[in-house]
Amino acid sequence: MGYSDKENIDIAQMEYRSYKEGDPVKINNNGTTIGYVSKVVNDKKTGEQAYIITDGNPKVQKPSEVNNVTVLYQASTSPEKIGSQAGEVKRDWWDNNKQILNNIEKSYKKPNTIFDPTKQIASML
Repeated sequence: MGYSDKENIDIAQMEYRSYKEGDPVKINNNGTTIGYVSKVVNDKKTGEQAYIITDGNPKVQKPSEVNNVTVLYQASTSPEKIGSQAGEVKRDWWDNNKQILNNIEKSYKKPNTIFDPTKQIASML
């Protein structure tokens, strides 16, 4: 599937909408369906939020019939939203960055050490 630059931007902005499993994901003023939400990822522990989009409606399409998969990851919640989404901001910024900062600090003491990935990265592996 080839999309124009504008369509790719429209698709990227879909990650900030609210979808449920089975919902169609549309662009071009609802004229083009890019797929259907087959899974909603909302990991409260790591802050990871994503939509898994497949080319057919997951209510009727078998996994073996899936030809195209699109993953829409929501970026970190802006610190400006601390008042309305404090938990999201804390997970996205403090929890993940604290672990990264600790690894950097440890690397000064033990250069060439391989550290465990952050919880958020580990959840994707």
